Amino acid sequence: MAGIKLDPAIERWASMRENTHLYFKWNQRTARRSLFWGIVIPVGLTILSYKTDRKWDFTGAQTTEDLTPAKKN
Repeated sequence: MAGIKLDPAIERWASMRENTHLYFKWNQRTARRSLFWGIVIPVGLTILSYKTDRKWDFTGAQTTEDLTPAKKN
């Protein structure tokens, strides 16, 4: 180590970060976050994508046509 001074706090942080899998414990906070990011967000994005499917016509954006499809009577 050619004159590099190591900071012990950074070394402790790096060690904990590298070994997170050894120190991880399930609790209410981690369970809630896992459910939110693993279930709520994907389901929400799926619902949003199905609701907006074929709502706009982006090929019309290249011309002077309206982006919303014409309603059939």
